[in-house]
Parts: sequence; C-alpha cells; structure tokens
Amino acid sequence: MKSPLESAEKFDSARANEYGRQSRIALAGYDACQDLVACMLAASLEKYRLGKKILVVGAGGTAQEIIAMARLEPGWRFTAVDPSEPMLQTAKQQLAVNNLLERTDVHLGHV
Repeated sequence: MKSPLESAEKFDSARANEYGRQSRIALAGYDACQDLVACMLAASLEKYRLGKKILVVGAGGTAQEIIAMARLEPGWRFTAVDPSEPMLQTAKQQLAVNNLLERTDVHLGHV
C-alpha cells in the first residue's frame, strides 16, 4: 500500500500541467459535473444566512470546483488543500486567471 506522500509524488509538474486536459478526456461531462455540484451545494446551503467558507480537498490541478462555485456564489470564500505542490501551483494559476486568489486560502498538505 502506498503512503499518501508517494501518491502525491506521482503528480509532478508535467502531470499537473496535463491534468486539466486528461481529466476532461477521461471523465465525460467533467465541467458539467462541477457545475451541478456547485448548484446542489448552493441549494443545500441557501437556508443558512451566514457567510460561506467551503473546504475543497484535492483542489489541485484545474481548481474547477472552486471556479464553478465562485461563479455561482460570489460571496463564498474557499480553502483549497492538496498534497501535491505541482498540482497546487497549477490550481493557483487557474485561480489567478479567474480572479479568485483573494477569495481562496491555499494550503499544501493532507486532510
């Protein structure tokens, strides 16, 4: 059995940069699934009037979960965690492109 550290190490810079493209090839409807999850979460949390802070575990790579939720809910803030530094850097690039770094606390590590 591999340790979490060994599993995270397989996501080096080259693999992290390919993750967005590969995930969309391997998982038909990848973006639609992220949008659907964002809608379901927003509907589930609608009754709570407090500010929302969402934990996204395994946020590296595309950061698509955060992007989809942020587009739907402009008041939400996020905490992104990933054990792979290259995957986390790729996610930070995507968050920057979408102007979401100010709304996201990014952490390297395990949950």
